[in-house]
Amino acid sequence: MKITLVGPEIEENLSLRYLAASLSAAGYSAEIVPLNRTADFGVVLEYLVASAPDLIGLSLAFQWRAKDFFALAVALRQRGWTGHLTAGGHFGTFACKDILEEFPEIDTICRQESEETLVKLVHAVDAGENYQSIAGLAFHDRDGNVQLTCLPELPDVSRLPFPDRRGAPAACFDHRISPLVGSRGCYANCSFCCIAAWHEQTLPGKRYRVREPDDIAAEMVAMQKERGIEIFVFHDDNFFLPGHPKNLARFNALADALERRGIGKYATVVKARPTDVDRGVFEVLVDRLHCIRCYVGIETDADAGLKTLQRWAQSKHNHEAIRIVRELGLYVCFNLLMFDPDTTLDDLERNIAFIASAGDYPHNFGRVELYAGTPLLARMQKEGRVRGDWLQWDYDLGSPEVERVFRMAMRAFHARNFGPDALNNRIMGTRFDLEVARKFHDDVYDPAWSDEGRRLTQALADDTAAALTAIVQRVRTTALPANNTDDDAFADDLASTRRAVEDHIRAGAIRLARTMREAIGQGQPLTDIGDRVATPLQTQRPSPAEAGRSLATGEAFLPAR
Repeated sequence: MKITLVGPEIEENLSLRYLAASLSAAGYSAEIVPLNRTADFGVVLEYLVASAPDLIGLSLAFQWRAKDFFALAVALRQRGWTGHLTAGGHFGTFACKDILEEFPEIDTICRQESEETLVKLVHAVDAGENYQSIAGLAFHDRDGNVQLTCLPELPDVSRLPFPDRRGAPAACFDHRISPLVGSRGCYANCSFCCIAAWHEQTLPGKRYRVREPDDIAAEMVAMQKERGIEIFVFHDDNFFLPGHPKNLARFNALADALERRGIGKYATVVKARPTDVDRGVFEVLVDRLHCIRCYVGIETDADAGLKTLQRWAQSKHNHEAIRIVRELGLYVCFNLLMFDPDTTLDDLERNIAFIASAGDYPHNFGRVELYAGTPLLARMQKEGRVRGDWLQWDYDLGSPEVERVFRMAMRAFHARNFGPDALNNRIMGTRFDLEVARKFHDDVYDPAWSDEGRRLTQALADDTAAALTAIVQRVRTTALPANNTDDDAFADDLASTRRAVEDHIRAGAIRLARTMREAIGQGQPLTDIGDRVATPLQTQRPSPAEAGRSLATGEAFLPAR
């Protein structure tokens, strides 16, 4: 039976790769085809039509890109493909009824974690058997109505096959990088998080499951021996347990297991909540697990925003976290969801001050979005504050003044925050490159490189804070205009100045990358590769004729039915 799994492979898509490994353990072989960007649409469509798999699985990993995958479903049927089409992921789980009602081209949705569900579905399709009693499915009955079976028992994460690791890994200065997970879920319950809501649906009050340290160590050592992996990026929603003593015990146990198994030189990358940042725990993280980067989920420094987002933290925890990592010399980065449904101008000024105070660490900022299944979406729907539909909900911020700041900020900062070469993201990458150089090339590493990286980071943060302050001040001192023309002109002037600043800082980051590359003399920085992580087409046989590339489209679309 020919099985093809389609999804984003900007980094190794662990959800698809766990599914592929489970299928392999059951005697099936699955191909993995990346659909990383809308422009890949035509190539992927032509490949699927030419290869004609019996079953295609779509990974709805990002809600904002779901239309691309629904368009693929429609186009496949229009081109005459008659196989079984299934989909999955947190968005698929929450929106399964809407998806199947509006896109009958899709036969089934695999709900929740689907290793076992997909294997059973593939077996049923292969054998021509009825699959409508399989746990974890949504499907069309004979009358075309959508039916749901019960949710499945979730797997023991320490007993799952290790993810499929086909294809070349990413690398920074020839040091190979690969993601893995030591847990599934998160112990917290943030109001905006679709992943927490996804796990809460199946495990109310107990939605966080961890792998045993020895199991994690076995996978890491195998990845190093078989693929040469030296940098392990933990994609856990949260790498930490609730409670500092538990983390100390777990991290030491993992370090002990790795040493017993004879792992070579390595580094880790993890995520943490501000309340997880404890001096003793992070000393073990840095000294024994060789952490070179930690994403710290600051989200907001406004106490009111922390309550809206249900972060279980206070502003003081954010500042204490930054103080500790600064003392330890650990590179961290963070995002700010500084625009939320309840944000005030005072809250914005609090976050702007935080950007300046933590300006030696890279950041990005934006608005809280409303994702399927989240408590925040439910609250906003109850309050009648949403517009749009299940594919994408939108809303207005809590006051006209804050909405006005948001509009001008996005107009001025879109290129810096979200553009194709967004400088905020590039600086995060440059700082990562520096830490790789420091960890693996101490013979040539120059501390002045890190000084320059921090200087560039601080310069960008200072410019961001100054421009945001100017926008807030304008809103505080000028009346709401009858139309947006004057505000747009003000934002465009700010944008022009921001692009000039960015050009200067970007040039400095490029010079720094060149200096490191010349000194190290092997490979290249990750920020010089183009995509953040290399993404070759993950197939087990040659792709079809390149003629399909002529059909690539540059924008999301839904073909006419």
